Amino acid sequence: MHSSLWRLAACALAVAGLAGCTTVSQKWAQWRGKDAGSAAAASVAPPTPVLRPSVQTERWQGLYTYQADAGRFQDCRTGQTVPVLMEGDNVLLENAYMASRSGGPAVSMLATVDGKVLEQPFADPVLAQQGRKQLMLRVERFVSLSSASTCASGWQGRSGAADQPAPSQAVEKAGAVVPAAAAEAASAKVADAPSTAGTADTAQVAAPASTLENTHWKLLTLHGKAVPRQGQSAQLNLLAQGRLAGSGGCNRLMGSWSQQGERLQFGQVATTRMACQGAAARTESGLLKVLEHTAGWRVHGDRLELLDAKGKLLAQLQAEAAKP
Repeated sequence: MHSSLWRLAACALAVAGLAGCTTVSQKWAQWRGKDAGSAAAASVAPPTPVLRPSVQTERWQGLYTYQADAGRFQDCRTGQTVPVLMEGDNVLLENAYMASRSGGPAVSMLATVDGKVLEQPFADPVLAQQGRKQLMLRVERFVSLSSASTCASGWQGRSGAADQPAPSQAVEKAGAVVPAAAAEAASAKVADAPSTAGTADTAQVAAPASTLENTHWKLLTLHGKAVPRQGQSAQLNLLAQGRLAGSGGCNRLMGSWSQQGERLQFGQVATTRMACQGAAARTESGLLKVLEHTAGWRVHGDRLELLDAKGKLLAQLQAEAAKP
């Protein structure tokens, strides 16, 4: 009887021991699983940021280069490279780059701009017919250009740039900010505000927006291309009572204009009959065609943009002090 009881007790202890071992094994497996999962999670790198179309104007910094009549921009945050649209302040960025390059080889330079990334059809008609699209950068406002060939460490970009005062257009060289007006003197291409040299940390405030009427507007670009410099600059003056005066760069212009909200139209424009040749003739002819197709307008600081009925940029002009 006693031996049977002892055997039962021994069996019970053995079963309890096996159950305890199983529980310990399960706990150990769970602990190892959690530890392995934590280690795996810790080893997973954060997702790489991807360039996407932007809804609002943002501040962008990247490596800009211009060759084969096209600008390209490598975004510092994502590392992706996109073409630059020939609209907005693209011509100022392009001219600043050419002035800094001074005829040397095409190299990347660190650019800062306010703009939007847009999804546009490919220029290649075959790809466009297939419905394929690409991301492109539209430069709304040129901020600065540096001779640095690498991105600033830790740059993450910032949104809402359109709500912030824009620094003057500038080209940065040897640690100093040189306004684009200095680049104009160097390249005979860039027209900008009066020169105010300073260090890269110097605060610069944008000029207040000019008014459409009674402002002397000097022609800067036609269809995204800088207007060649010549003895007499092409310019427009939208006078009171809908009167238009100005110059095409060769002949005097006279006509009419009307504006309602964002709509702007020019009436028939008459010119004097002086013979024009070369760049002056091409500029004047291009300006007259632009006036004929203008349907809208917008002002950014001291710059007037003339738009067609679809909102495409036709010409860009800069405000100057009124002539006496």
